[in-house]
Amino acid sequence: MSLQEFIETNHAKLLSMTREKVAKRSKEPRPDDRETKDGASKLSRSDDLETKHGVHVFLHEMAEALVAEAKRDPAQRAEADPPTSPDIAKTAALHGRDLLGLGFSIDEVVHDYGDVCQAVTELAVELDTRVSVAEFHTLNRCLDNAIAAAVTAWTGDRETDGASKDERLKRLVGGSIKLFELLRAGKVAPGGSAALVLGDNLEKMRAMLV
Repeated sequence: MSLQEFIETNHAKLLSMTREKVAKRSKEPRPDDRETKDGASKLSRSDDLETKHGVHVFLHEMAEALVAEAKRDPAQRAEADPPTSPDIAKTAALHGRDLLGLGFSIDEVVHDYGDVCQAVTELAVELDTRVSVAEFHTLNRCLDNAIAAAVTAWTGDRETDGASKDERLKRLVGGSIKLFELLRAGKVAPGGSAALVLGDNLEKMRAMLV
């Protein structure tokens, strides 16, 4: 069974595992989980957004990326930068923007994607499903692209979201620290999309401080 078939076959289980990971991190109530004017908590509203732009969509997009990978010339499949679904960055950006609007931190935004990939690898080991080098590269690239797009959207754009300079700078610092932590831990590639976003963030902060 290919990893793409594995994800599609175990979609419900992977979604459940991911949500369990989120729940474990959310046991302690946070100030941001207070009720909104319409009586719905931010936590429940995030569940609605997840069905539009979150975990289950990311799982489908990873499966699509693996299909694209399988169609490549076999000699190219172990390259460090296999193709990914073009929708991953678009959907991740929407997810990052949604969670920003609900008051979620950059940690929570990034953890959403890390939880998905961790669930895939954990279940693959549990069910003794072989993951090839090329498939592993694709999985990591999907994670890198999603994190990069989500962090970019979460940091926002002063010209479009109405954020003050101080708020924009605060988000850029928070996003940059999180990306640096991921790079230092080896969870994203030094030459990948997330690293490029870190560089862009540093340039934006420098321009704001001049």
